[in-house]
Amino acid sequence: MKLKDVAWIPVNLFQLFWLGAFTTFCFFPAMLSVLLTGNPEAAFSLGRTFWAPMNLRMGFSTLTVEGREHLPAGHDGVVVMMNHQSMIDILVAWMILPTGPRFVAKKALSYVPVIGMFMWAMGMVAIDRSNRHAAIKALRKAQHVVQQGRILACFPEGTRTRDGRVGPFKKGVFVVAQKTGAPIVPIALEGCATLVPRTGWRPRPAALRAKVGKPIDGTGLKRDELMRRVHAAIVDLNVEIGGPGGDKTRPIAQHDDSDDRDAAGRAARGDDQKADKAGSAAA
Repeated sequence: MKLKDVAWIPVNLFQLFWLGAFTTFCFFPAMLSVLLTGNPEAAFSLGRTFWAPMNLRMGFSTLTVEGREHLPAGHDGVVVMMNHQSMIDILVAWMILPTGPRFVAKKALSYVPVIGMFMWAMGMVAIDRSNRHAAIKALRKAQHVVQQGRILACFPEGTRTRDGRVGPFKKGVFVVAQKTGAPIVPIALEGCATLVPRTGWRPRPAALRAKVGKPIDGTGLKRDELMRRVHAAIVDLNVEIGGPGGDKTRPIAQHDDSDDRDAAGRAARGDDQKADKAGSAAA
């Protein structure tokens, strides 16, 4: 271990303590506002304007955002897709997006103290890929989020990058955009892995950059073609803000779980069947 890394140890320990203490401090008023009003938007506002910026400052880092004009205005439901570099990506997304996003996250996070309760109260979508039935229900919940005019945010790679490049995408969440007709807003992130690397809690100062791309309409496109367009857009945006980009020839994860594909298909078929039943009843 280098001498400068040793010097960072007490700083990183204090940052970890700060993150836990400050998050707990913000958690209680956020939850209270949800319980009293039944509306999580005040809690989201607290996170976007206070919790996230303060934690970024404690990381001795800055955030520059380009392309905000492409973000949704009003209450039109959209699906926001970003490349995944670090656990800090969610904090960055909160600072970028104009209203409180509902994230698609791994089910395991819902069992973490404080985080799990917050996910439940905020209406986040937790997906358990090992449980086909639960995955189907989660995708239908995600569709409902968009249909209510909210922002659904996700990381279609499904995991954090290992080399900084944009990896191939999983298919599941794309069915949400296609079934709801919502546009996909691509966002590229860069620098997050420097601030909080995948390999452990070793924060280092970073100049974080994000660029929002033009919305992509998936109407009339097959799912694989839509995935290619979104993947290419995020790769190009990442390069434009100084990132390494990614392999455009491999936009779709070849090891995409069959359960993920089945869940996406079943969710889509389930909605179609509901619509057919409703139509028959009306007739």
